[in-house]
Order: sequence, then structure tokens, then C-alpha cells
Amino acid sequence: MKKFLSVLLACLFLVSPVAAGEWKTTPPQAQVSQVEDRLEVMWEGETDLDMLKQVRIDINRAIIDKKKVLAVTLLSSGGPVITSLEIARQIKLAREKGLIVEIHGIALIASGATFVLSAGTPGRRSISKYTFFLVHPPQGSNYGGATCLNVVPEPKDVVDKAINAILRIMRDMYMEFTKKSQEEVEKWLTCGNEIVGSGELALSLGMADEVRE
Repeated sequence: MKKFLSVLLACLFLVSPVAAGEWKTTPPQAQVSQVEDRLEVMWEGETDLDMLKQVRIDINRAIIDKKKVLAVTLLSSGGPVITSLEIARQIKLAREKGLIVEIHGIALIASGATFVLSAGTPGRRSISKYTFFLVHPPQGSNYGGATCLNVVPEPKDVVDKAINAILRIMRDMYMEFTKKSQEEVEKWLTCGNEIVGSGELALSLGMADEVRE
């Protein structure tokens, strides 16, 4: 049973199908500049363990240095569900400590990266007009390729229960950050209802507050 669960969690991805297999970068580098009470950083690459580590470093540095604003430029195709959600949670915790987390999405914000963008401080989340933006349900990996995962109405084993739990967590986090209804968010997380667009889409979904050139 533990083996099935570990395989499932390892295979659950929120990475853009457009970028899957093509997104090859070195671990995110902390491109940092400091202006007055702001710490400016760049988070790029997959929303994986490397980015999670960098997010923690940047948040801790901003808090220790008593910065008011952590200004993030984000470019990401997404990544594993668990790390994507944890990055969003770390941003939420930083906000609760009084840090303003300003996030600006550019070029590509897809899949797990949509949680990261939406987790920013309300009123301080922006996105470039010409950004490719994608929201879709998680995907499970199998021998035939990626498979879209829907809620299992009558879960029969630990894998079915794990899928339902992940989808509930994703739903609740989207609802908290976007203030959208449960009904609307559940549509985003239903296979066949994938949402694709530009920066304007992020604004309409409540994941950004401003669209820039």
C-alpha cells in the first residue's frame, strides 16, 4: 500500500503539457537586487524542490533583513503537485508574518505555477499581458504517458483516496487565493475543462490583480 501511494505522489504533476520534456534549466538562481525596503528576486524553472528551497531562502532573507516587500519575478511551467502547493503555502505563511509578497508573472505561468502567482499578496499580484497561462487538473504518469486525474466518486483503494485528497487540497487552496466559488474552481480541476489563455485570463480567474505590458 505504501508503495502504491509513494508512486502516485511521485507521479502527480502539474506541469504544462506544452513544456513537459522541454523545460530544461539549471536549479533556480537567486537573481537578487535590493532597493530600500524591497528584496527583488527571480524564481524560474519548475515548481519543484529546488524552487521550494530557493523560496524559503528568499523569504527568510527578506524577514531577517526586515524588508517590507519581497518582489518576485516568476516564470514557470509548473511541476510536482506537492512542491507547488508547498511553495504557495510558504508564501501564505510569509504574508501572515507581515511580509508583502509581490509577484509578477512573465512569459509562462502554467499548472503548478498558477498556485504560486495566486498566493501572492492581494493587490500585489501582476502578470504580463503576453504571458502564456494554463490551468488544468493534475496528471498521473503511467506506461502509456500522462493521464488526467478526476475525482473518484467511490474510491476503492489508497490510490483513489489519494487522488481525491490532492484534488480537495488544490480546490481549497484555489478558493482561498482567488475567492472564487467551489463550483467554479471544481470546473477548473475537471478533465476536459483545461483553461488556456494569456495574462488577461489570470486576471479574470482572480489569480492576478493587474495585467502589465
